[in-house]
Amino acid sequence: MKRIIIFPYLLLGHFSYSQISHSISLGPDLALPSKNFGAIKTGIGGSIDYQVKFQGPIGAQLHIGYNHFKNKVVSNDFVNFLLVRAGIVGFIYQDIIFVAADAGISHYSASTVTKQTGFSFGIGPGYKLFFNPEKKQFVQLSAYFNLHKFKSPATGSYNYTWFNIRLAYGFSFSKKHIVR
Repeated sequence: MKRIIIFPYLLLGHFSYSQISHSISLGPDLALPSKNFGAIKTGIGGSIDYQVKFQGPIGAQLHIGYNHFKNKVVSNDFVNFLLVRAGIVGFIYQDIIFVAADAGISHYSASTVTKQTGFSFGIGPGYKLFFNPEKKQFVQLSAYFNLHKFKSPATGSYNYTWFNIRLAYGFSFSKKHIVR
């Protein structure tokens, strides 16, 4: 019985002084479509990222983004994607260089009034340039590969892929957990 009671105290003691850091960044995205888009121009959009770094080089990420693509030939033809994904972050060098991979859903809409929701995946590296020694404010440059996949009963499976380049402004904050 004593072992059962002591184990939770040891576990809580391990995590009681761990440092967790959070960051939020918001910025525009430049979207470079792959060949499967057809006659689509380079897209624009924006995204917000929330990252939490646990003890060690691992963390979690929530990514919400929007991309808008116009047709090169037909002026009122477009394709939009609204992405909501969650995943993991691996910090390669402190909180400065990282790689993120996330998955979730993507809502696709087009000028042809086609609307679909499907699987979404993203992966890519990032770099944060902090303004001050306290690491509170930063500029983030990141690039990532996007996949949107959905099935249409009439036409079958669709895969859209594109690359995003993102320049964002962000801020970070941390919280110490002290258990008494």
